[in-house]
Amino acid sequence: MLILKSLLFGMYFIKISYRNYLPLLFFLLLFNYIVQNINNPLLIFLSFILYLVISSPICVNIYRSIILEKPLGNHYLQFLYEEYTKLFIKKLFVLISAIIGIYIIHIMILSPFIPQDISKMTIFLYVLFLYMIYIYTRLFFILPAAALGKSYSFKECYFMTKGNSIKIFLYYIALVIPYVILNNYISDLFYSSKDYVGLVLGISFQMIFIVLSTSLVAYLYKGIIDSDPSLRIKD
Repeated sequence: MLILKSLLFGMYFIKISYRNYLPLLFFLLLFNYIVQNINNPLLIFLSFILYLVISSPICVNIYRSIILEKPLGNHYLQFLYEEYTKLFIKKLFVLISAIIGIYIIHIMILSPFIPQDISKMTIFLYVLFLYMIYIYTRLFFILPAAALGKSYSFKECYFMTKGNSIKIFLYYIALVIPYVILNNYISDLFYSSKDYVGLVLGISFQMIFIVLSTSLVAYLYKGIIDSDPSLRIKD
C-alpha cells in the first residue's frame, strides 16, 4: 500500500515540481555521455558525487512535503541554498561512507569463508547485498530528519526503527529488487545496441526511482514519528 501511495505521489511530484527534476535530467544525460565516451574513473567518481548533490533538492522537497504535509515547492535553487539541504547533503555523504565502510569490514572478516565456486559465490554476494540493504534501512532515517533540519546520529536512527525494522526492510526490498532487475535489462538493451530509446528509458526510470524511493522513506519515517509524538519535528 505504501509503495502505491509513493507511486501516486511520484506522479504528482513530476507534474507539479518540473523545475526540480530538470537539472537532474540534464545531468544524467551528461553523466551517461561521460560513462560511454570518457574512460576516466576519477571523472566518473566525481560525476557520481555531483549527482548526489544535484539530486538532493529533489529529495529534500519530497521529504518536507510528505512529513510536514506542506505543498511541494517548485524552486530548485531555493532548496539548494537552504541550511537543511546542506545538512541533508552532509548526512548523505556520512551515510554512504558508513555503508561503504561497513561493507569493506564485512568483506575482510568474511573473506576466508567466501566460496570459490562461482555459483555459490553469487549466492553469497546476493545474501550480503540483502544484508547491506537491511543495515541501510536501519540507518537511513538520518536523511528525512536532516531534510527537516534535525541532525540524528546512527544510534538514534537504529533505535527509531526498532520493532519495525523487518517491515521497513521488506517495503524497501519490494521497491529495490524490481528496480535493479528492470534497470539492468534497460542498461543491457542500451549498451548492446546503442539504442538511444533505451538511454531515455533508463534515465527516466532512474529519475522515477529517486522520487519513489524518497517518497517511500518519507512515508515510513512519518509513520514512525506520528506514532511517537516525542520524535516529531516542528518546522
